[in-house]
Amino acid sequence: MRITEASIQPLRLEMVHPLKTASGTYEAREGFVVRLTDEEGRVGQGEAMPLKEFGTESASECEQALEEYLSNLSTQKTTPLPSGEGRGEGTESTGLNPCLPPLPLGEGWGEGLRATPAARHAIEQSLLDLQAQRQGIPLSELLSPKAREEVQVNALLGAQLPELLAEEARRAVAEGYTTLKIKVAGRPVREDEARLSAVREAVGPAIRLRIDANGGWKESEAILALEALSGYGLELCEQPVAAEDAEALFRLSNHARFPLAADESLAFPELRQVLLDRPGTVGILVLKPMVLGGLLPTLALAREAARRGMDAYVTSSLDGVIARAGAAHLAAALPSGRYASGLGVGHLFRNEPDNHPFRPERGRIAIPRRPGLGVS
Repeated sequence: MRITEASIQPLRLEMVHPLKTASGTYEAREGFVVRLTDEEGRVGQGEAMPLKEFGTESASECEQALEEYLSNLSTQKTTPLPSGEGRGEGTESTGLNPCLPPLPLGEGWGEGLRATPAARHAIEQSLLDLQAQRQGIPLSELLSPKAREEVQVNALLGAQLPELLAEEARRAVAEGYTTLKIKVAGRPVREDEARLSAVREAVGPAIRLRIDANGGWKESEAILALEALSGYGLELCEQPVAAEDAEALFRLSNHARFPLAADESLAFPELRQVLLDRPGTVGILVLKPMVLGGLLPTLALAREAARRGMDAYVTSSLDGVIARAGAAHLAAALPSGRYASGLGVGHLFRNEPDNHPFRPERGRIAIPRRPGLGVS
C-alpha cells in the first residue's frame, strides 16, 4: 500500500481570552494539519502545533520538516513493523496492537524528525489514523487492546481575578467536571493563594484542585508557595521549578504535602531518564504528545514509568481538535486512568468547532467507536 497524496494546511486557533502562564501570555496558537490519502481513498489526519516555549521546534522549522518528509512519503514503499511484533514485548516496545498490516511505521521510522517533535507528531498521528482505519478499529485499540472506552478530563480555568476564577470554577463543576486546574506562579504567592481560596470556597471540598506553575518558581519560592497553598486540599502540582532542575524537584518532593508532577522537564530526553531512574523525584508524569514526538513514544514512556511505580496522564499543549483527539485515544490506552487528563481546553478557543466527538461531557470524553481517529 502507498500514500498517494499528502497535504499541509495552516491552522490558527485564537484564544477567547489571553491565557497567562509563567512561560508567557498566549493570544493564539498556530500550526499545521497534515492529511495523508492512501490508494484506497482513506484519509489520515495529524496535527502539528509547535511552540519553542513548550519544548518543540519553531513554526518555520516545523513547516520545513513537514514539507521535506511529505515530499518523499508518497514515493516510499511501506515498511513492515519490527520483527517479533505481537503480544508481550513486541507490543510493549512499539505500542501497537499485534497482527497489523504494514505502513511506514517500522523500526527506525522518522529518525530525521527527532529535532522536530511537533512535525513528527503530525506525521505519526496521520499514519496511525490510517493504520487504525485499515484495521477497522478505533485508534485507542490500535495502541492497546485494553484501552478504556472513556477518559476523565480536568477543566482548565483561565481567569485571573479571584471572583472571576470562582465563577468559572462553579460553571465547570455544574458542567460535570470533578477536577479543576489552575495556573499559578508569575505573580505574588498571596495572589495565587487568594485565587485558590476563592475557588475552594466556591466548589467545596470534594472537587479535586491541581495547580500548574509551569516552572515559574525558584526553589526557595517554590518551598514557600507549596507550603502557603497546601491548605487547599490540592491533588498535585505540575512543574513547580524550572524544567532543567531535577535536583530541585527531588528536594521539593521531601517538602510538599501533595504529589509533584513533571511536565516541561520531559522535553529533555536526558531528564526523562533521570526521572525514571529516580522515581522519588516526582510521582507523576504529565505527557504532552506534541512535545514528546508522537503517540507511540509517549505511550512507551508511560509504560516504562508504570513499570517503575510512577503514574502518568495526558495533557494538551493548547492544541486543536485533531491533536486532542489523538491525545484522548492515547489517554484511554495508558496503563492507568487514575488521574484526569488535561484535554478539556476547547472552550479557550474562539474558533473551536461547534460539535465534535471529543468535546467533554460531564467531565469525560467518550472515545468514538469508529475506525481510526474519529474526526471527520
